[in-house]
Amino acid sequence: MTRQHQSGLKTILWGASLIALISGIPAYAQDTAPVAADETTEVIVTAQKRRQRAIDVPIGMNVLSGEALEKRAIDTVNDLQFSIPGLTLRYDGPGSSQIFMRGVSNIRGSDAQVSIYMDDLPVTMTGGYRQLDLRMLDIERIEVLKGPQGTLYGQGAMAGTIRFVTVSPSLTGGISGEVKADYSVIKDGDANPKLSGAVTVPLIEGKMALRLAGQIEEGGGWIDQPGLGIEDGNNQDLYNLRAKLYYKPNDVFDLTAMAGIYEMESEFGLAYENEDRTRPTPVSDDYDLLPPRHDHAWFYNLTANYDLGFGRLTSSTSYSRLNRDYTLTYIAGPGTGFTFQNEGFDGNSDRAKQFTQEVRLSSSGEGPWQYTVGAFYRDAEGNLDDAGISYYAGGTYPFTYRKYDTSESISLFGDLSYKFTDKLTIGAGVRTFRDKATAVGLDEVVQSETFKSTDPRVYFTYALDRRLNVYGNIAKGFRSGGFNAAGLPDYDPEKILNYELGTKGQVADGRVRFDLAAFFSKYDDALRTGQFFNFDENGGSVVSLTRNVGEMEIKGLEGSVDWWISPDWSVSATAAYTDSEVTKVNVGSGESAGVEVGDPSDYTPKLSYSLATDYEFNWSPNVEGFVHADYSWRDKISATDGSVLVPRTQWSDSIGLLNARIGAKWSSLAVELYANNITDENKTLDPYWVWQQSSRSKPRTVGITLSHSF
Repeated sequence: MTRQHQSGLKTILWGASLIALISGIPAYAQDTAPVAADETTEVIVTAQKRRQRAIDVPIGMNVLSGEALEKRAIDTVNDLQFSIPGLTLRYDGPGSSQIFMRGVSNIRGSDAQVSIYMDDLPVTMTGGYRQLDLRMLDIERIEVLKGPQGTLYGQGAMAGTIRFVTVSPSLTGGISGEVKADYSVIKDGDANPKLSGAVTVPLIEGKMALRLAGQIEEGGGWIDQPGLGIEDGNNQDLYNLRAKLYYKPNDVFDLTAMAGIYEMESEFGLAYENEDRTRPTPVSDDYDLLPPRHDHAWFYNLTANYDLGFGRLTSSTSYSRLNRDYTLTYIAGPGTGFTFQNEGFDGNSDRAKQFTQEVRLSSSGEGPWQYTVGAFYRDAEGNLDDAGISYYAGGTYPFTYRKYDTSESISLFGDLSYKFTDKLTIGAGVRTFRDKATAVGLDEVVQSETFKSTDPRVYFTYALDRRLNVYGNIAKGFRSGGFNAAGLPDYDPEKILNYELGTKGQVADGRVRFDLAAFFSKYDDALRTGQFFNFDENGGSVVSLTRNVGEMEIKGLEGSVDWWISPDWSVSATAAYTDSEVTKVNVGSGESAGVEVGDPSDYTPKLSYSLATDYEFNWSPNVEGFVHADYSWRDKISATDGSVLVPRTQWSDSIGLLNARIGAKWSSLAVELYANNITDENKTLDPYWVWQQSSRSKPRTVGITLSHSF
């Protein structure tokens, strides 16, 4: 038995023992008996920073409850792409991903295109590829907001926003919580033991409570490097702790303080793999010396609310830090056009920190006027040092690279709506943004620029009845500009204008819930890295740089439906169809942008969908049971770059994944058996497999979960 298997067995035995030990604690869990369908389909969200029914929110969105996340085996942001149609990622490994949505996808640029929040804490940092590696620890629900969300969520929300809403401590009842032990085995890989739990502790009866949540995980790898005798090198050993304090001394004031820490180590730290489940390795022995990955993150948030009678005043203060030490590798394969050696690695030491402050005033009550106005400030910086080696045509070329970047931004925003009749509501919003950005390289030349943007939004909702709405939404989004190397011109912000028409509702006495949307987006000043003419005092020359060169049009259809066939049996489906193309490329004679008119948007599947079913029953009079199954499909996705790819457009595989879970619960104890990727699909997930930079679908995984609620 290997060390990891022995350690994993200890963890799962410890978890099982802990569950048995606390089984004697008095239970305060709510009754989990099935309820009528019309009581289960009312979904309340805070997507517009105030509590609303989901069907009243005039944007396309998907909502997944904490229970749905567990049943669908969603543990990381990377897993979301198989349950949220239209959402894709560029995934290099844990904590290194770029998220795309609705065809708005570009691996270049200075910031993210999809922002991520945990409660009121923004976790997306500078650079677009820096974000906290959020796990599904004690999550109440996830809200995926599609289309530009700049009015309320600002920079980095050009294509959408993902909100992780954590469980809050309850001010009523006694000590309550859950502890869970999970043990899974990956085909031809390592065991993956996990231990997690959460507990609410009352501190002042009816006024203050603390919720603590944590998880420990180890192993879980399956990628080998036979030349070095390494097995399951993409293992992850992590711990994740979070505390959330809620204080409500009276009816008009409440305070929430949250703090967390996350640490992860992995021998490889990359998700790149070959079809035979081995690590891509080049000819150089230097790769054998690559250090393991080490990520460390800290985050803090303080949110206060005060009821002024006419509105709710909110202050949210956040601070986060992210330290990462990791390597990135590249190896030119047959699809790149290189017939000689072209490979290398980057040894990255990455440090980032961010402070944010938001103050907003939102309307309260059910009056015809509803509003949110506020201001947002962000001070962020990222320090990247890279010491790597390039191997080119038989030569060895060590190099160093540095980019220290800062972003200090302030924005004012407002959203106002008026209910003209019992059925018709019309609203508008706007956000004005100013970002002072700097960048410093090894030459210590400071580049500085101020980027500005004003982004409006107009919308309407029309209630055909209380449970059926039609909505329309026009919104402008942006992504801030950035810098090339010193002496080269910087690039301007990207812009998008999105038109959306949709309907949401519940029919058949609430047993069927649906959400349908059609959208058209015009994506301007899209970035590309290519060969462009740069004017200088000597006249100029063609150089490699990133520039705003293109325009794109994206249109699509999205939909979801949930059907409660009976109080015990439900089925659901989601789907997205996206059609995108480059419509204009601004290049001069002798220049090349790597794309041409007619090319599709990168990382955008034409069709993606998911299907799921849940059935609840009783194993015996005292033992409840359930069975769940889900299937997801994603068409192949592409990347187009005529400068490094031959042919110029490369594709990932299409992929379909089947998962299933069955469980039993008696009193406060529960046991679940599950299998993920039942058919053991082995597919590339990224079109850059030609550079041996693609992750693949995780092998078939079978596991058991034991939990105890108290």
